[in-house]
Amino acid sequence: MEIAVESSSDTVNCEGADRYSGLCAGGNNTARGGTDIPGGVGAMCSSTRDSRLGVPSRDTDRNVRATETGTRHTRAESHLRRSLGLVTVAWVFGSVWVTATAGAPLTLYAQSLHASEFQFGLLSALPFIASLISMPASALIERTGKRKAIFIWGSYLNRVLWIPIALVPFWLVSHARASYSAAMAIFLILMFAMHSGGAIGGPAWTSWMADLVPDRVRGRYFSRRREWGILSAIPAALLAGWMLDRLHPSAPGANPLVTMQWCAIIFLWACAFGITDIHLFHYIEDHAAPEPKRESILKLFLRPLSDRQFLWFAGFVATLVFAVSFMGQFVTLYMIDKLRITNTQTQLMLLVAPMIAQLLVLSAWGRAADRMGKKPVLAIASLGLVPVGLGWCLVSSDHIWLGYVLSALGAALWVGVEVANLNVVLEMAGDEGGSNYVAVNSVIINVAGCLGGLSSGLIAQQLRNWHCDLSVIGLRDVTFYELLFALSGVLRLIAAVAFLPMIHEPTARPTREALRFMTSNIYNNLFNGILMPLRVLRLRAKESYAADRT
Repeated sequence: MEIAVESSSDTVNCEGADRYSGLCAGGNNTARGGTDIPGGVGAMCSSTRDSRLGVPSRDTDRNVRATETGTRHTRAESHLRRSLGLVTVAWVFGSVWVTATAGAPLTLYAQSLHASEFQFGLLSALPFIASLISMPASALIERTGKRKAIFIWGSYLNRVLWIPIALVPFWLVSHARASYSAAMAIFLILMFAMHSGGAIGGPAWTSWMADLVPDRVRGRYFSRRREWGILSAIPAALLAGWMLDRLHPSAPGANPLVTMQWCAIIFLWACAFGITDIHLFHYIEDHAAPEPKRESILKLFLRPLSDRQFLWFAGFVATLVFAVSFMGQFVTLYMIDKLRITNTQTQLMLLVAPMIAQLLVLSAWGRAADRMGKKPVLAIASLGLVPVGLGWCLVSSDHIWLGYVLSALGAALWVGVEVANLNVVLEMAGDEGGSNYVAVNSVIINVAGCLGGLSSGLIAQQLRNWHCDLSVIGLRDVTFYELLFALSGVLRLIAAVAFLPMIHEPTARPTREALRFMTSNIYNNLFNGILMPLRVLRLRAKESYAADRT
């Protein structure tokens, strides 16, 4: 890409010279017609004399080479725009798959299989456990260089397995072929296999995108890509909640088989969108595929572990993920089981409200990561997540509105962590480290997430009948839910205080400056969003006035 950019500047200069003086690529050389005036009459005569003899002049050769270079650069730019557009369109479909297979449908499906508190914690931990497979997947990428094929087939497995996830447990219990506990065990095994497919394709996708997306626009591009995904995810979340509430209200004592049936229908519908997402990547070429490496697997993965800055960064994100995974499935279960809100309300609170908040801040986080640096973005996001975790302890049936606020604010802050993390990992993957940095980073983070999910599940299992009466000080009873939320808030603070100061980024701007930058960007987004309908009405009024005058 650097060669193409440099060549494009030469092409522009050459085209300008040819347009205004009839000369190209010879303006900086001494004329060959007996004069020392650069680009003078002698050069013109020489070019004319050579062309009359039927021999291409040097100027003509240079002009042809410059034109060919410009054509190649134009084609490369066109190919890059097409590839980036396809990656974005693919995520519009993929976002529907992610949204429809999360939230209320997944929780209700597991609840209908009589999942215990520990099994809910295990369900939250499964993606992290499966991430261990990314290590051999990364080694396979380094050994073969076939990252596109590894990504596509691993991701197909990740999507297609939702068909047996939707049908097998439901068929086993509806036809009395197995008990609910056995069906739940099979459900967890299938979920693990599904997440394993994602772990296989993840490092390959990250390494591929590191070479595809120019580093100068990564933050903005992935923020804009995610915004388009949110536009398709919001109606998907609302439709899933509406189906579960209107077609089969999940009231206490409802038939679990009917609930599972509608959840299975949602899973199958989402699976079709997920497969479409991966299919679109067939049309994207991987021109920068890495050369196969014959290094030992141990040497490949020891390189990231010897990078001190990488370890501090991984420790920060791992601790933060451990803290967030304490909440995991228990927030959804808390809303449905304890507060008794509807499925539509659950989807609105835990999926739609966060997506709307992300729409407002995604572009601001992307610009801040590109211009201010990753460290100040991580500082703002991680410190802001501390009161969000603690605030969930105050959500009750009398203060449902607080759940919407915390869910939206938490998502708006967490996306800042994701944007900064993705930029750091892409930088590492684009260097000599390759996909092994991606895999090691993923494993460290996901092991922490796995431990967080399992720990929260064990705590919930042991304290499921525990409560603490705080009515004497004007507060409601505290159960294991509030305990998990409080622990999550404290652990988030530890991540920001213990690890973030050890991360060094020489080009990063001060955190206060990044915060001012973020505030102004979010204000502009809100202001433009409010004024957009007025601008559209004004434009239509002008068009109508012009048509009347005509």
